[in-house]
Amino acid sequence: MLMIPLIVNFVYPEFLYGLFLLLIPIIIHLFSFKRYKKVYFSNFNFLQSLQQEKKNSSQLKRWLLLLLRLIIVASIVTAFARPYIPSSPNEKVVTSENAPVVVYIDNSFSMSNTGTYGNLLEEAKKYMFDILNSYPAGTGFVLITNETEYTPVLTKNEISNSIAGIQLSPKSKMLSEIFKETKELANLQNVTLFVISDFQRYACDFTKITSDSLINPVFLLIQPENKNNIFIKNVSFEQSSLHRINRSDQISITLGNSADRDFTNVPITLSINDKKKSIEKANLSANHDKTVNINYLNTDAGFYKGEVEITDLPVIFDNKFYFSYSIIEKINVLCLEQEKHNSFFGKLFSDTADFNMTYSNISAISNLQFGNYNLIILDRLTSLASGVVSELENYVNAGGNILVVPDVIKSVVDVNKLLAKLQMPTYLNVDTTMIIAAIETQSYLFKNVFEKDDKNVVLPYAKRYYRLSGSSVNTETVLTDKKGNTVFADGKFGNGKIYISTFDFSSENSDIVYHPIFVPLMVNMAFNVQSELKINYTLGSDEPVVVDGKKIMENEKLYIKKYNTDFEFIPELRRDFNGNYLLINSQEIGNAGIYEVYQQNKIVAVLAFNYNRNESELTYFTEKDIIQHFPNARVENIKTTQISRNSKLVKEIVLKDKNRYLSWWLLLLAILTLFAEQFVWKRKLN
Repeated sequence: MLMIPLIVNFVYPEFLYGLFLLLIPIIIHLFSFKRYKKVYFSNFNFLQSLQQEKKNSSQLKRWLLLLLRLIIVASIVTAFARPYIPSSPNEKVVTSENAPVVVYIDNSFSMSNTGTYGNLLEEAKKYMFDILNSYPAGTGFVLITNETEYTPVLTKNEISNSIAGIQLSPKSKMLSEIFKETKELANLQNVTLFVISDFQRYACDFTKITSDSLINPVFLLIQPENKNNIFIKNVSFEQSSLHRINRSDQISITLGNSADRDFTNVPITLSINDKKKSIEKANLSANHDKTVNINYLNTDAGFYKGEVEITDLPVIFDNKFYFSYSIIEKINVLCLEQEKHNSFFGKLFSDTADFNMTYSNISAISNLQFGNYNLIILDRLTSLASGVVSELENYVNAGGNILVVPDVIKSVVDVNKLLAKLQMPTYLNVDTTMIIAAIETQSYLFKNVFEKDDKNVVLPYAKRYYRLSGSSVNTETVLTDKKGNTVFADGKFGNGKIYISTFDFSSENSDIVYHPIFVPLMVNMAFNVQSELKINYTLGSDEPVVVDGKKIMENEKLYIKKYNTDFEFIPELRRDFNGNYLLINSQEIGNAGIYEVYQQNKIVAVLAFNYNRNESELTYFTEKDIIQHFPNARVENIKTTQISRNSKLVKEIVLKDKNRYLSWWLLLLAILTLFAEQFVWKRKLN
């Protein structure tokens, strides 16, 4: 940095090389290039006397003009070098000799909001350019956005090109992450960190930020004028596994209202496979959620691609919500038996086209894929190989359903081993004569089955049954006898269900197969497909994305394509123990929507992805809030209605406004000198 001793410093000293321009007026004045015109006089004595009188005045005028022109050029050149008088002897403006300047631009979806002059992200870019222009040439910059951790050190020109290309991103970063990245960049140097953001509350995790004396933070708050937002918070089904052909589904849509005012008659559009199923209207109270239920009919088997939409400006990323599911034509039920056969299972499930019933002996299951069945009935098995126990454990853990029916005559030791592995109650001793006395009508198996509670109804009995070892935290009682003992239990393991009967269903032992409760009991067990397949995923989430493997052939190429677009990519899949696939490179999916998985030009699975709703709540931290956590930081609330003032403010922050800058005084001197030069030039000599 060039310095005039103890008095004046320069922000851009390289401009002082322009002082060589002073040679131009000097050369012009020393060497006269004026062409003379001949004038004839009748009396030479008159001309000689006139020249003698004006000789001294002309010489003085020439040197005065030279001096004034030198002052004009010197003033303009020096003004561009930005001279300043430091507020203290050691005060300096940041130059290229210091560490790089780190700038974080928040390009999350919340920055799509608007102020008086438009998009907040574009405002942030403008302030970034103000920061660049306020630093001297040669300063290095590091740019951090939500898409990348940080870029290499860039020059002014390089970072200017990078800023122009910044777009809104579905990703967002916590404030602690930004400080962590800056600390890595500092490398034991003092670093200035500019944070240009709207400072939403969810992202400001102040308590996780460790103070660092090497980081000098400058917070530029760009807050929108609009803080009203309504959004689709979630979409769900009460029983997402019960999608059936020609049956009604009820979808629950949760809307959020982050505004301080009510909204009335907000239209909600539900579309399935590009066809509008329903348009409902909802009234939303200020700062409250509202759940709206919509019923519609599933008319066909296959894949269902759903979309729920509302209209709300200017924040629009959360106005759509995508979901997907599939309906299979038939529910597959497998009955594993050993020495005895119960034909009533086959009779029940063969009476309707919704089911496909298969019987198999436990000794001939080598070719069976358990994952292809919605319900597996273990009917009076007396022996189970350890390999079969492991396969059944994996099947339930992945979302399968098992009904365990014991043999009340022979050993249940192997069955108890399976139940113990599944963390279920085990069978104890056999007891006689049991009559069912109560039904848990609020359990999944009997919910909405009974129109009214009839205490005089005659319920099934059993001649022989087992007592259970006791209840478990993972089980619920479905049927009890007159003594209050559990005779039928519903348990959960992993993603699947285990149903435990304490008696067998043979007509010789019980009359349950003739009783009306037999049908809903068995049908609801078969329909309860509790799998890990979800109706939607959140972009950027760590949860695994599972692709249904039932229709996928091994060793055949797959590709994933976004519905109704040209975007596609090759998936990286890893097969799990239940035959499904985990999508390894789900980060390839950057935008919300419906994605179809293709194999041999056929759709084999459908996935739905949505943007995270963290930014939908338009609540922000203020200057006061931030200063409480960073008392030594520079915090400024940028008003989008005061553009000129804001640009000046950014420059003051960069240049440390305690210094006295002389550029305007020099420009004023140049203008006044120009007027003086014109006056002298036009002044006639006496």
